[in-house]
Amino acid sequence: MPANLPPEYIEAELRFRAAKSPEEKLATLRELMALVPKHKGTEKLRVELKRKWTKLQEEVQHQQKKKQKGGRGHGYDHIAREGAGQIALVGLPNCGKSSLLAAVTNAKPEIAEYPFSTFRPTVGMMPFEDVQLQLVDLPPISEFTEPWVYSIIRQCDLVALLVDLASETPVEDFFTALEWLEKSRIRLIGHTANPLPSEGVVKRALVIGTKSDAEHAAHHLQELRSVTEGQFRVIGVSTVSAEGLWELGKALFAGLNVVRVYTKKPGQPFKKELPYVLPAGSTVTDVARAIHKDLAEKFAYARVWGSAEFPGQRVERHYIVHDGDLLEFHE
Repeated sequence: MPANLPPEYIEAELRFRAAKSPEEKLATLRELMALVPKHKGTEKLRVELKRKWTKLQEEVQHQQKKKQKGGRGHGYDHIAREGAGQIALVGLPNCGKSSLLAAVTNAKPEIAEYPFSTFRPTVGMMPFEDVQLQLVDLPPISEFTEPWVYSIIRQCDLVALLVDLASETPVEDFFTALEWLEKSRIRLIGHTANPLPSEGVVKRALVIGTKSDAEHAAHHLQELRSVTEGQFRVIGVSTVSAEGLWELGKALFAGLNVVRVYTKKPGQPFKKELPYVLPAGSTVTDVARAIHKDLAEKFAYARVWGSAEFPGQRVERHYIVHDGDLLEFHE
């Protein structure tokens, strides 16, 4: 039976042959594996591609280990956390992760029409009001996903699960992404859900419908909201029209479940400078500890502007702070 390979495959094969580094070859090979038709005529070809995939993967991992050992580089299994929280952009191939990262940060990820163009993590800082949110663009999840991708997802503070609203099967894509994560022992829950006991890792998540300017996108977005039954917050965004990008910032910050707290010294005027960012539910003592451990031990009380019953109310150590509170510590 003839293979009947599409022109896109032939073009990708030429790029594969021209690629010089193992990483470049691995990235193009992902594209080839996604483009090859699945029928009897391509069985031998698919087996050969998987053989090349395994060999290249081992070669790339060997190079990474040599770099780590020699102090010349780092592996991909950990991204240092910055800003108010670390958010992993997760989704199937061509769901728009790289385009979204480029639209809301200063990062310049590789953006291509073909799948699997992302093969290493790309980090960007998204400004939201007076804080920065760290977004990590990851390779798509599929049968070819490398273990380090799931390692980063397990470590992040929030998962942004992207679904292509221009796809003919966005609901199916959503559940397919959940299945790939669950196979790696990662279960997603909504921001307001209480995590139940699980054998794997439970991560809070929101769902982002990309390409909301596409035809039928509004209908597909409604379908997603219907099937999630309120378990996840679902928002639609477009990097072309900028629709939903401001709402995205608010949704991501809310999903991190953190609060911003400002401080001032007694006798000084109110001036909200860069805040301390702490987990929701933190107390006045937690804020003091974030400033300096000595302050946490010796302060007597604090005054609060914001969530208190009246401005400047005296509160004790166990008082729970809220987003936007301003504290003044007294010894």
